[in-house]
Amino acid sequence: MGTLLKRTVFGLLYSAILIGCMLVPWGILVLVCFLSAALFHEFYRLTVDRRFRKEMICLSLGSLVVLILLFFHLQSGIPVRFAALGFLPVMAAFIFLLFDAAGDHAFPTALFFPLLYVTLPLAALLMLAWPSGVFSWRLLLGIFVIIWMNDIGAYIVGMSFGQRPDSRKLFPALSPKKSWIGVAGGTLFSFIAAWAVFAIWGASVLPLIHWFALALIVSVFGVFGDLFESLIKRHAKVKDAGNLIPGHGGVLDRFDDALFTLPLSTLYLLLFGLL
Repeated sequence: MGTLLKRTVFGLLYSAILIGCMLVPWGILVLVCFLSAALFHEFYRLTVDRRFRKEMICLSLGSLVVLILLFFHLQSGIPVRFAALGFLPVMAAFIFLLFDAAGDHAFPTALFFPLLYVTLPLAALLMLAWPSGVFSWRLLLGIFVIIWMNDIGAYIVGMSFGQRPDSRKLFPALSPKKSWIGVAGGTLFSFIAAWAVFAIWGASVLPLIHWFALALIVSVFGVFGDLFESLIKRHAKVKDAGNLIPGHGGVLDRFDDALFTLPLSTLYLLLFGLL
């Protein structure tokens, strides 16, 4: 199967699965739990020594506990303070680290980084699915449509016009193929997607100006998310974070821009009283 055809087929399958999960509350829970486990696993595989396995398990478990309890807070109204139970596995990881790192005085800070890099964006995803405390898939799906169209635009325009010898590269030290014209193409597609989402769903979800603001957040900070993941892969000397999605790599390869844009989109909406 050709590279482009493989990317298209499995990209559509990946998108269809995500959309299916977003349409119902329990699907959101399954999606968030899967993403948390997969992203923690891929990040640790690239950055952390395997001898810290107990710490990895504890921190992955802590993330799951926080996200599951946040889900039940949003869905069923249980007090959000119960999410603090997620700190118990985190504290266990600190204790295990005292013994596992004592011999060579290792201090693997990368162990705890996914609590910020993964858990925070997935918590933002949950909040976007319950705007004003009521479940609705439209806002969350609209943001993902913008993210996906940004990726598609950057890929099509970048591969068509950004690989010429005279094209200006965005950050060749981390990602030799990414070009400024690709970023411009992604931005154009993002704004078209924002307008299309508004045209389909109307102003009942968000006014057009705020959809455009979200498109700008995705266009700018999605690039930083992509480059940051490239930095992680350069450190690990690998091309892809995993191989779960043929033609695309791992879950981290497909979700890297969302890890930056979801929290910032949520912050923007909170600041304007729209969430």
